[in-house]
Amino acid sequence: MNTTTAPNLLQRFAARVTEASSTYLEVAGWQQVVEHAGGYSEVVAIAPSLAAAQPEVRELLEDAGVRVVVPDGDDPAAEVADVPVAIVRAEMGVAESGSLLVSEHALGDRVVTMLCHRLIQVVAASDIVDRLEGAAEWLAARNGQPGFASLMTGPSRTADIERSLTIGVQGPDEVDVLVLTATDPTATTEDDA
Repeated sequence: MNTTTAPNLLQRFAARVTEASSTYLEVAGWQQVVEHAGGYSEVVAIAPSLAAAQPEVRELLEDAGVRVVVPDGDDPAAEVADVPVAIVRAEMGVAESGSLLVSEHALGDRVVTMLCHRLIQVVAASDIVDRLEGAAEWLAARNGQPGFASLMTGPSRTADIERSLTIGVQGPDEVDVLVLTATDPTATTEDDA
């Protein structure tokens, strides 16, 4: 992965994300991610892998008065069905296509990305690569682990029925891509970076 991200790489990534009908925003840390998510809803789902890796995200949301849903029961789909907003962490962004590689180890992670109305994907600026080959190299280096990963580009769309474009049929209606620009992508505030 990149240790620094060239400004033109971020510009290309931003342009492709926007072309894919997603919102692009650069933020300094997780506090700004929480503020962004809380601005849309009082209920936010977070992927179980994100909740485990960065429990402060849940704490920040709850401190802001947001009810947090982390699917961890027998029926994770029922727990997050129609949740207005969800947050996931992407392994990398691909500037060539505006895609994000999301590693979804557990069913709970997968349902969070598919069943919400607005999906907030968070990626560190240092984890943005130029071309799709970077995602292939990342996957090859893990020898089949994780067992399930997705390249996601914008909200789902289809024109299968009478060639009429429909958005959000097989996933979120809206996608926001937030790029963590802090030196330490685990930072919760600018002061922590």
